[in-house]
Amino acid sequence: MIIVHSAHVKGITTPDPHRRELKVLLSPLLEEEVQGFSVGMTILPPGNSTSNHAHESEVEAWLVVQGNGKAVLDDESADVAPETVIFVPPKTHHQLINTGRTELRMFWVYAPPGAEKAVLEGLQR
Repeated sequence: MIIVHSAHVKGITTPDPHRRELKVLLSPLLEEEVQGFSVGMTILPPGNSTSNHAHESEVEAWLVVQGNGKAVLDDESADVAPETVIFVPPKTHHQLINTGRTELRMFWVYAPPGAEKAVLEGLQR
């Protein structure tokens, strides 16, 4: 059994203009029993956003657990709130914007895993 609580995981804070904290919770790069996916967390301060980017081969799912914001996928956007799940296909440009007055917290899942490697490498610096 693997149990991970986000409060016990060291994260990295990305620089402005897309300041946020990123944590990798589950990954084959951390635990060999984990296969086929990875899970992490983004903590986004009010008024901040993730960078607008795309993943070449991974699908991504976002699970918003706290805060309010806007999800932008290519040319579409939608408001998000706690208990919202967003699916991001490969090669889709995506961005999450915190439009609320409190932190926006969301879990993300990559399948297959791989995109989390950049976060883990940032922890090693």
